[in-house]
Amino acid sequence: MADFGISLQYVLRREGGWSDDPEDPGGPTMCGITMATARRHGIRYKEDLKAMTIKKASAIYRADYWRFDGILDQRVATKLFDMAVNMGLTTAVRYLQKALNVYGAELRADGQFGAHTCEAVNRRDPALLLDLLCGISIEHYESVAARRPETKKFLKGWLNRAKEVPGA
Repeated sequence: MADFGISLQYVLRREGGWSDDPEDPGGPTMCGITMATARRHGIRYKEDLKAMTIKKASAIYRADYWRFDGILDQRVATKLFDMAVNMGLTTAVRYLQKALNVYGAELRADGQFGAHTCEAVNRRDPALLLDLLCGISIEHYESVAARRPETKKFLKGWLNRAKEVPGA
């Protein structure tokens, strides 16, 4: 079973710290958590977001982005968590479900990570699934950059992240 703490440490190494780039579509973030997400958890002001603790960020990540306890391969769970944090949980899970359907999973691509999706993940070869998730992430970020030219300055970093396999 996947361990949230291992996945959290991986994501925090990529998302850690404060960012307030005016060209970032996510706006101000602390540990990768946007102001919009923070507001759902009682953080109202930019200064409070900037002062947010790792403990609070962990609680938000667990509540809003972690659904992967039932995944048997830690690397797959971590990659999905990283995708969820960076592109949104529903988007990441919908991409996963569509990819699994190519291999006969017959899932409804609704973006909800439930028992059927988890079972389908656990039936796939982890190395193959990780390659698939990396490819899907690359396509996603290239699509974002094509639709929103102002984000092209982030593309190199996004693509590096997309290609990275946790624990490899």
